[in-house]
Amino acid sequence: SSGINAEYGDLFGITTKMMFVYLSILLSYVAGDNLQILNIHGNAGPPPCAKTCVGTTNTAQTPWKQVIAGTGERMLRTTVDISGCKFVGTPIVTTSLHQVTGDPKLDYISALVTGQSAVAQLTKNSFQVYLYGFHGKLIKVATFTPNFGVLWDVHWTAFGYIC
Repeated sequence: SSGINAEYGDLFGITTKMMFVYLSILLSYVAGDNLQILNIHGNAGPPPCAKTCVGTTNTAQTPWKQVIAGTGERMLRTTVDISGCKFVGTPIVTTSLHQVTGDPKLDYISALVTGQSAVAQLTKNSFQVYLYGFHGKLIKVATFTPNFGVLWDVHWTAFGYIC
């Protein structure tokens, strides 16, 4: 046994390292090719260029602005920056609203809010989300203002091409 080690040195250690390198390459190839985009508006690219990018706005700091709709209804709007994803065309984006506060007394507010999954003004670098005034239920009790924005942040997932 010691004669084999002396004759071949650390061949086993080198072979094991090479096997890990090959395995890593194989896994990254297989794992990197599992995103398939069937249909996209705009620039489609080859499958290796497909990318998933996820993020969230800053907790309790999402910059909501009050806007007035053509109907006179108050809404909140925020613009979400996704430029760090480096998409070459307009991606597919899905969103959800995350209630920042754990206060159960405020759960009903999040249940009444609408619009959080509607993506507007989508580009390869940003998109907007509008929140509508609680189906009009809360507007009689409190003015729907950007102060409500500290209650939520936006979680998002974008699928697109980077080449």
